[in-house]
Amino acid sequence: MRTTFGMGIVGAGRIFEQHARAYAALGARARLLAIADVDQAQLQKVTARYFIPYAYQDHRALLERDDVDVVTVCTPPVLHERVVVDALEAGKFVLCEKPLAHTLEAADRILAVARRWPGKLSTVYQFRYLPEVQRTLWLRDQGRLGRLMFGRFSRCARFETPAKAGKPGKVRTDWWGRWGTAGGGAVMTQLIHEIDLMCHLFGRAIEVTAAMDTLKAPIESEDTCAATVRFESGALVCCYGTMTAHRSSNAFDVVGELGSVHSPWAFECMDSKWRDQSLRAVLAVHPLSAERSSVPAGLAAAFRARLRRGGANHTPPDSAHTPYVAAVLDAIAEGRRLPIGPEEARASLEICTAIYASALTRQPIALPLDSTTRCYTGLTTGDYDGRQGHPVQMAATSTERSVSGMRR
Repeated sequence: MRTTFGMGIVGAGRIFEQHARAYAALGARARLLAIADVDQAQLQKVTARYFIPYAYQDHRALLERDDVDVVTVCTPPVLHERVVVDALEAGKFVLCEKPLAHTLEAADRILAVARRWPGKLSTVYQFRYLPEVQRTLWLRDQGRLGRLMFGRFSRCARFETPAKAGKPGKVRTDWWGRWGTAGGGAVMTQLIHEIDLMCHLFGRAIEVTAAMDTLKAPIESEDTCAATVRFESGALVCCYGTMTAHRSSNAFDVVGELGSVHSPWAFECMDSKWRDQSLRAVLAVHPLSAERSSVPAGLAAAFRARLRRGGANHTPPDSAHTPYVAAVLDAIAEGRRLPIGPEEARASLEICTAIYASALTRQPIALPLDSTTRCYTGLTTGDYDGRQGHPVQMAATSTERSVSGMRR
């Protein structure tokens, strides 16, 4: 069985760091061999930091390398289609950062190509591998939750983070929140993680009702959204997100007839015997880590991490992407289809599209969507400016200027 894979990344921006850290954490299994980005200065910066042997300003040159087995696409969403299709046609395994594309129309074109290369395209939804999600899936599949009835998924984030105590602030890239480049704002680039988890846990969605607005962030798309999704099973799930928060957080609740699961992690049941049996069973399969099982252990871990950050030989911390990348490499080594294929990625993007359509029309939107659905080809500032509310206006720039760095 093959144990080492050559990795290439297209796009050298902030999300690149997460993948580079994940590869480093996997040791010899993932060798980061090549990086592509049109920005020469950014290429020099990341190759020096991560000792990447080969750097290109044209992603097609990276795709020509026989020693690159897996290509990760970390460009702005509007460029996903171009790079994903080129990589698939070059015979590579492809990991595409979410969303799969900036419009449902572009995603369907990608799917048409991916069907000619079955099992070789995966979309990066790393939160599926969080321990609390894994426990929820296990409890559901073992019948410990009973019929799923209700869910709540949320993500609150800050648009920008101010610098403090010598730590630089976090500034969004200029393409973030642009309809033509990102495909949207809080829904497409933040809440889509929770939307993917909803689909992963509850199955097929059949109707979406939503509202959205731009309350604070200086973007042309929405910074806040609330939606209710009805699933084929009959379950009702609400999801909401904002980029106006003062503290970043995310959470979910999954309520079944026999028990409920919550993140931050908890399992609840009015039958104490069932609760105790279920907890013992699930934690035997997906145990609590030492850092999460007690406050003293968590404080000790944080202190050790702070010491590492302050040391002379700074090693970047591990990434939440690591379990996802490990699952991808396991699938390749075992000859299986890659996890989180394009059809699953389309499902979350379809709900995002339905959220926009519902918010604009103020009507429930039935799923599935097709090419006749409003918002299938994406939105423009003209579409969104017609809603009730007062969006923050931005000076328009061309798509090419917005994505010139080819990175997230």
